[in-house]
Amino acid sequence: MTVPRVLFRWVASVTVLVGFSAPVSATMITVAVMLALPLSATASPITIRSISGPDAASIQPVVDLFRTDVSAGGVNNGNTVGSLPNGRREVNWDGGGAAAPATLFASPMNTFNAGVTTRGLVSTTAGTGFEISGQPSPEFGDINATYPGIFETFSTPRLFSPLGSNVMDALFFGPGTNTPASVFGFGAVSTDVDLPNTSSLEFFNLANVSLGTFFVPTFNNGLSFLGVTFTDAIGRVRITTGNTALGPNDGGATDIVALDDFIYSEPQAVPEPASLTLLATGVVTILARGRRRRMSTYRRAVDQ
Repeated sequence: MTVPRVLFRWVASVTVLVGFSAPVSATMITVAVMLALPLSATASPITIRSISGPDAASIQPVVDLFRTDVSAGGVNNGNTVGSLPNGRREVNWDGGGAAAPATLFASPMNTFNAGVTTRGLVSTTAGTGFEISGQPSPEFGDINATYPGIFETFSTPRLFSPLGSNVMDALFFGPGTNTPASVFGFGAVSTDVDLPNTSSLEFFNLANVSLGTFFVPTFNNGLSFLGVTFTDAIGRVRITTGNTALGPNDGGATDIVALDDFIYSEPQAVPEPASLTLLATGVVTILARGRRRRMSTYRRAVDQ
């Protein structure tokens, strides 16, 4: 969602106020704008792209469809600093290639919104942090020697996972900045999803109200993709991977899941509340002046 589409909703709410016969106070304007800020939590998604299969080739066509969904024709904006009008961002965790060591990160993980990887993504978890898999035991073999046998990669050679928890949050910022941002679509590749209705993406609007939870399709020892787009702005995505954090053996009632590529629309900066109030005040003033002119014209016509 671009900022103008979001602002249209706020302007529409303010326009309703102008129709009131009672005087509109500055307080009422502020309240109206803030009430308009939580976009509808019951809005239906525009698209849901979901697929699973044994390898990267089997899910590639649907992943590419989602790339088009979120990027106005498929443009990947890479590490460009600042929000662009359209396009998408991606994180594939593969920096350093096959020789890269397993790498640990604290939470919040700002690696993909700082330095040379400015993609507007910050990851958080209530666990102990995050790991990108690597040498000497790829695909999280350093955590459990059985994992390389169950985890497939979509983009080789590295995978990603929270540690000490199977839940993480993806937050969005203007790429390379500290300005909070929103997206209108987000998708992720998961590996070795065994149990249905377990691994999921839950989307939250700018008021932190859930827009809905969507479950990742299953494929034992294979790959799964789930991507969803909304008309509402997405401020946060909660990602649940299986039902247990990395550590124990996978199987039976224990479902261990890791993550590969993240794909999301270009993060758009969220206007500050003060700016919204100023905008609303200006809109009300303009509309009120137009209403006074119409009333003046009407009175002159009646007097004649």
